[in-house]
This record gives sequence, structure tokens and C-alpha cells, in this order.
Amino acid sequence: MSVKNTTENIFEELKEKIMNLEYKPGQIITEQEISKTYGVSRTPSRDILGKLNSMGLVESEPFKSSYVSLLDMDIIKQSIYMRVVLEKQIIKDAIEMMNDKFIAEMEYNLKLQELILKREFETKEFYELDCQLHKLWYELTKNMFIWEQLEKAQIHYKRFKMLDILEVKNFKAIYEDHKELVDAIKEKNIVKVEKLITEHLYSGIKRLQSLIQGEFESYFNKK
Repeated sequence: MSVKNTTENIFEELKEKIMNLEYKPGQIITEQEISKTYGVSRTPSRDILGKLNSMGLVESEPFKSSYVSLLDMDIIKQSIYMRVVLEKQIIKDAIEMMNDKFIAEMEYNLKLQELILKREFETKEFYELDCQLHKLWYELTKNMFIWEQLEKAQIHYKRFKMLDILEVKNFKAIYEDHKELVDAIKEKNIVKVEKLITEHLYSGIKRLQSLIQGEFESYFNKK
């Protein structure tokens, strides 16, 4: 394996670990640690940290260690607001365009969510199904560029969402939200859809409110 491929693989693994909160916000991450863990020299380790830094996943201070970037509640709230505005319209468009195949895909996703809740599973499995359901609306309406830009822009929101799923573990409530949303879409009940998508996207803040001000306070920027 080339150094380039090794560096890229290490970067992707560390990025996933940060996004999945295996590396916690504020946790120190050093060139020495990367070198020792992955058996690479300091130069590729420095490049990896630089790339994580450019994505906003790592912060570096002069003459100090690098650390996983803290979550920014203001950015998270703006990200949720953006998702609410976009998905209200995207789902409206999806309702106008939906066909039997689209309905079957939503129902299949819900069935997978239901089945996963009946067995042992990794949190990221449920998270991926959650994302996939939302992605279906963008695919049907041919708005994948918007979806891809959202995925790139929502570093803080995606980690916040993972924190909600990991720590609150209220998978059943999220599944019920999804089920109610899909039913409203199938009924073409736009008023209900708008209410449900707003409540659904803001529900993580409500579930985590006490923890944000308590146990996980150190995970967030203090502005």
C-alpha cells in the first residue's frame, strides 16, 4: 500500500471516529498518537491533522496540542433551521412527484428501522437508516446536490445528532417520528408534514437540553 493510500485511509478512519464520537469533542489528538497508533511517520500524521483541521473537525493552537473541535450550539441551531426550511419544501415537492416505488422505498426503510430495534445493533446502523430516509426525499426531487452540500456543511449538526442517538438512546421515539412522517406524506397532508418535520428536527435539542447544560457541557463552545 502506498503512503498516499495509507494517509488517506487513516484520515478517513479518524474522520469517521470523530463523527461517530469515538473521539469526543475537546479530546486531545496528537501527531505522536497518530504515528504510534497507525505506524506512520510524523510527516503524514501532520498532514492528516491538517486535513482534519481544514474540515473543522480538529482545532490547533500554537505551541499546544491539537484537539477535536467543540460543538457550536449556534451553528447547530442554524443547521437545524436550514434543514427545516429546505425539507418542508423538498417534501412538498416529493408529495407532488411520489409514485409507488418511492412509497415502497420509504416503507422498506421503516421496516428496516423496526427490525433493527428488535436486535442488538450498533448506533451508526440506526443513524445510517435515519439519514437514508431523509435522503430519499432529495433523490426523488432530484436535489442530490443540495443533499451533498448539506452533508459537507453540517459537521457540528451531524455530531450533535450522533450525540443525541448515542447518549439518549431514544431510538423508538425517532422511529415513531419517522413512521408518522411517512404516513403524513402518503396522505399528502402538507400541513401535518410541516408540523412533524419541524418537531422531528428540533427534537434532539429538547432531548439533550439538560445534558448540554450538565454532563456534556464541556463538549460545547462557551460563547
